[in-house]
Amino acid sequence: IRILGRYAKDDASGDIRWSWSASGASITFAGTACTIRMQAQGAIYSVLVDGRETKVLDLSNAYNDTLFELASGLGQGTHTVAVRLRTEAQHSLARFRGFRIEGIPGVAMPGTDRRIEFYGNSITCGYGILDSVASHSFKVQTEHEGLTYAAQAADSVGAERHTICWSGRGVVQNYGGDTKSPTVPQLYDRSLGGEANPAWDFTRWTPHVVVVDLGTNDYSTAGAQPDSAKFFRTYLAFVDSLHAKYPQAKIVLVDGPMMSDGYPAGLNTLTKLRNHLKAIVVDATKRGIQVTHLSLTPQDDTRGYGADYHPNRAQARLNGSELAAHLRQVMPEWKAASTNPGSTSPRTGMVSVAITGWELRNDATTEIQASLRDARGSLVWTAHLAPGSRMSLPGSRSIRWMQVDADQETRVFPVPPDLR
Repeated sequence: IRILGRYAKDDASGDIRWSWSASGASITFAGTACTIRMQAQGAIYSVLVDGRETKVLDLSNAYNDTLFELASGLGQGTHTVAVRLRTEAQHSLARFRGFRIEGIPGVAMPGTDRRIEFYGNSITCGYGILDSVASHSFKVQTEHEGLTYAAQAADSVGAERHTICWSGRGVVQNYGGDTKSPTVPQLYDRSLGGEANPAWDFTRWTPHVVVVDLGTNDYSTAGAQPDSAKFFRTYLAFVDSLHAKYPQAKIVLVDGPMMSDGYPAGLNTLTKLRNHLKAIVVDATKRGIQVTHLSLTPQDDTRGYGADYHPNRAQARLNGSELAAHLRQVMPEWKAASTNPGSTSPRTGMVSVAITGWELRNDATTEIQASLRDARGSLVWTAHLAPGSRMSLPGSRSIRWMQVDADQETRVFPVPPDLR
């Protein structure tokens, strides 16, 4: 089993708890069916089989220690089944007790060699992104972190992500001028969004890039604008805290697409935020912190809106492509496809996928047979490789996974979109 995102483990029961967006778990096995045993309330999950979303697991009502079917009737071979939170921490505390499979457990697939940690508000949570009517209010059923600009940018560069976000939260104050609820800089070190303890152990997972999208809620209310000097100092201190946790990471400060100089009227809030972020970059850079600023294209009527005038899927796609392009500038080595694309590569080193076109290399001591298959499992291409040999693989948009047979062992690896 591989845990996705931040989590806390109960010492007494051994149960795993998680709540932050995009958290979850995956299991790799050779078999035909998989269920999950968990307790949850308010959470909605994407279920992914071999890297492809196959169903939605709606646990928005109260469930207590229940078995839920994730997949059944799977074909022969090795499969990876995962659940991943669509919804945010204030709705989604879950207690995970394990998977039940019909088959033989396999080896958990490793993560990618690229990691991004996101900090944000409702935009990063995917608030209302599945809706298309701006006047609609929030529903957990219309929230989907996996469609946000952040998730799309991470997928585009082949990066694994942790997502720390909470709707309505800011830097020095929250939506409507709220100073009683914790802000993101006060929440950022938690393992679980709604609980101060246990604190997250930052050595468990180290990102290469940290992306921060905050400030929208600080400037949301005309009669409760933040003190300019306090906002600058607090945001800069947050950048310093992130740098202290991850000294080698690049930090990207983003101004979100919901801000404009026209709302609240006459306050030029977008210009104010951008000026703050530019000044933070100058200050931090002088002290050796690798930090940049990215202005995302603001939303407008041409692309429409999600619920409560939040970004919809079209806006998220645009901003996701902008962030992905910036990430490739910040991390030049990410301009090429990943040479370790997560679950596409087996932990054992039986095969290795190197990206120079794309290429398969047989690192095993025996001959292997490799095949590429489409979404229905139909054969697209196959070949035998002698030990130590390599060959270029054909590209096709229809490819969904690679199957490798060696020494009476069969493994199936999802092929990410950027490798097709």
